[in-house]
Amino acid sequence: MNRYSYSNKIFWGLLILVCICFPQILMAVERSMPITPAEKKLMQGTQPPAELPSNVPASGKLNRNTIGCVLPLSGPYADLGMKSRDAILLATKKFDEQNKPLWKVVIKDSHGTAEGIKEAIENLADVENVMAIIAVTGTAEATNAASEANMRKVPLILISPKEGVTAAGEYVFQHFLTPSQQIKALVKYAFNDLNCAIFAVLYPDDDYGREMLKFFSQEVKRTGGKVQKVIPFSKDQTDFKAEINKLANISDETPEPGIDRQPENKSAASIDFEALLIPDSYSRVRIITSQLAYYNVRGFKLLGTSLWHSPGLLKNGGENLEGAILVDSFFTESYYPETSDFMDVYYTAYSREPENIEAMAYDTAGFMIDVLSNKEIKTRSQFAAALKKMENYRGTTGNISFDANRVAQKTPFILKVENGKLVQVK
Repeated sequence: MNRYSYSNKIFWGLLILVCICFPQILMAVERSMPITPAEKKLMQGTQPPAELPSNVPASGKLNRNTIGCVLPLSGPYADLGMKSRDAILLATKKFDEQNKPLWKVVIKDSHGTAEGIKEAIENLADVENVMAIIAVTGTAEATNAASEANMRKVPLILISPKEGVTAAGEYVFQHFLTPSQQIKALVKYAFNDLNCAIFAVLYPDDDYGREMLKFFSQEVKRTGGKVQKVIPFSKDQTDFKAEINKLANISDETPEPGIDRQPENKSAASIDFEALLIPDSYSRVRIITSQLAYYNVRGFKLLGTSLWHSPGLLKNGGENLEGAILVDSFFTESYYPETSDFMDVYYTAYSREPENIEAMAYDTAGFMIDVLSNKEIKTRSQFAAALKKMENYRGTTGNISFDANRVAQKTPFILKVENGKLVQVK
């Protein structure tokens, strides 16, 4: 009886031990065996993990009334960044009935670098959870900014001259009077208002000059005109005798600059074009036009791009530029009431006159707020969709809409040198 009891106790003890240890042994064996894809799917469940809805930031709730800014506040373009900042803060300085600000602006310094822009957009999109971003960039960094913003599905309005930058995606917009838009406006005015259809181009042999030549040739051809002569020059050149000879078919008997010329020594110029485009800086244009006058090469209209638009263009006399036409995105003495109002408000706030960059930044913040005044817009995708539909926003830089490629379509300022001053003619 005692022996039986003792055996019985051993049996039950071993059985309990097996029950306790067997599951651990089984799990260890299972862990050592490879898991098939089918088993893994069963272990994880058949439903995929839940995803955040698009336009909901990963780290929290979207701040609907917050606008982000990526500006070069340090580095070589700090001046542009700080002027843009001043204009944006002025445009968003609006308060409710309780004197509380209606809009919050979060500004990040890009340092003017591609990496700085990427980090700033990432922070604004996913940490600050802004509704949209304004970015001031050069041509080199614009593509990086566009790619980063579109990947994060945050609307980005680029103030940059880079052509084709909005191809990055549906969340990328551009607010700038691009080189191609400048040329289109110039050619249209030359055809319709100056009755010019035959052109010559004297251009710097650099990226800017070649790009402007390409756009100009394409637009003139599309309109039905002709580019008669195309003459390049080096970007550090100061003597343009050889180029002027080619331009106007002047004989080599023309005296060197500085030599006293008698009227009988002047070679007759043979002008076979009606307008001359010089897409270069105002300082170079002053040199070229003075030499054109010296060689008595006249009888055509002068056309210029926004690079001409500077207080130095007509400094100490602009007789050689009388009648010249140029195009730009902003003119401080414009007859537009919106421009006049902006000039007053800006000068009152900062005791200085604004330039192009301030005007564009002010308008950018302005039309963003105008779109967001619709309380039905609650997501980033809704904001982007509404911005695409915006038509003829009346800004200080003219009327603004966006085309199918999300590039701002602006009313360019056509300026003319008249009696030694710039005036708006269209």
